[in-house]
Amino acid sequence: MEITYLANVEHPVQLGYLISIYFFYTGLSAGSFVLSSLGTVFGIQKYKPIAKAGVVMAIALLAVAPLHLIADLEQPARFYTLFFRLNPTSAISYGTFLLTLYPLTCIFYLWFMMRKDFALGAQKLTGFRQALYSFLTFGKKDLSPDALARDQKWIKGLGTLGVPLALSVHGYTGFILANMQARALWHTGLMPLIFLMSAMVSGTGLLILILILTQRYFSPERALTPRRKAVLQDVARLMMWFIVVDGVLMAINFIILYFGNAAGYAAAEMLLGGSHSTMFLGVEIGLGLVIPFVITFWSKTRKSLGLISLASLLTLLGVIAMRINFVVGGQQIPLSGNALNPYHVEPRHLMFLGCFAVLEVVILYLAFKFLPVYGIEPEKERTSVEHHLPPSSGVSVRSN
Repeated sequence: MEITYLANVEHPVQLGYLISIYFFYTGLSAGSFVLSSLGTVFGIQKYKPIAKAGVVMAIALLAVAPLHLIADLEQPARFYTLFFRLNPTSAISYGTFLLTLYPLTCIFYLWFMMRKDFALGAQKLTGFRQALYSFLTFGKKDLSPDALARDQKWIKGLGTLGVPLALSVHGYTGFILANMQARALWHTGLMPLIFLMSAMVSGTGLLILILILTQRYFSPERALTPRRKAVLQDVARLMMWFIVVDGVLMAINFIILYFGNAAGYAAAEMLLGGSHSTMFLGVEIGLGLVIPFVITFWSKTRKSLGLISLASLLTLLGVIAMRINFVVGGQQIPLSGNALNPYHVEPRHLMFLGCFAVLEVVILYLAFKFLPVYGIEPEKERTSVEHHLPPSSGVSVRSN
C-alpha cells in the first residue's frame, strides 16, 4: 500500500518593513547625491546652488539607513562581523563596504565644497559658529586662488567617484532581489533599474521639500528668491521625467510578469487585483506617479510652490508603497499552496521606524542650521547694516 505524507511547509516573510524602509532611505540618499552632482560633476551651472544641500541630505540619510538593518537583526550587536567575513559571492557582503565607502566619500566631498565657507566663517563670524567653522577648517584656511582651484579639482574628482558609488549603494539592493529565482516578482533584470529610477523620483521629491523649507528658514536671505524658485521649477521638471521613466519601466515589468509564466501571472494579479492592489494602484501608481506627473507636467501648476510641494510629498508616499509592495509582497506569493504568506508588522519595528524618522529630522535640522549650506552671513556686515538703518525704515534684519 502506498502511503502519502502531506507536509504544511510555511515560508515566512523574512524581510519586513524595516528592510523596506532601509531601501527607501538608501534610494533617497542616492537620488539626492546624483542631483547634487549635476552642477559640480556634469557642469550644469544652474544646479550648482543645490549641490551642497543634496550632499548634506545624502550623508544624513546614510547615517540613519543602516540602523534599520541593525535593528532588524536578532543579534544587532554582531553587525560588525560583516566587516571581517567577506564573501566574494554575496552582494550583501559587498554592500557592507559600499555603505562605508560611499558616506566617507560624501563627507570629504562636502568638506571641500564648504572649506571656503568654513575659512570665511572663522574670520568673520563670532561665537559658537565661529569656533565650529574654525575647527572644521582643520587648519586649512588658505583662500588664495590656487587653494580654491585645488578645492575645485577635489570636488570634481570626489563627485565623479561618488556618482557610481551612490548608484551602486542602491542598485545592489535591486540586484539582491533580482537574484532570488524563487520569487517571481523579484526575479527580473529590470529590478535594479526600477529601484534606481524610483530612487531618483523620491530623492528629487525630498530635495524639493528640503530646499523649500531650508531656504525659507536657514538661508541668509530667509526667503525663496526668484532665482531659487526658478531652480525649484527646473528640479520639479526633472522629477517629471524621472516619473516618466519609472512608469515606463514599471509597465514593461508588468507586461513581462503578466504574460510570462504562472508564477509571474500570480505576482501581477496580487498587485493588480489582489491584496496589494489598493497599495499598488491607489498609492504607488495613483498618488505616487500619476498626480505628481500631472502637477509637474503643466507649467502653470509647476510654478506653484504649494503644488510642487504636494507632488513631492506624494512621490515619497508612492515610493514607500513601492518598497513595501515589492519587498514584502514579493515574499507573500506562496512557493507552495494557494494562500498568501501572512505578514504582520511587529510593534517594536514600528517603534524603531518612528525613532529613526525623528532622528533623521533632527540630523537634517542641525546640519542646515549650523553648516554653511547656503553660504555665510557675516556677523560684522549684518551688524553694520543694522546700525545704518534709519529708525523708521521698518526693515528688520534676522540673525542666524
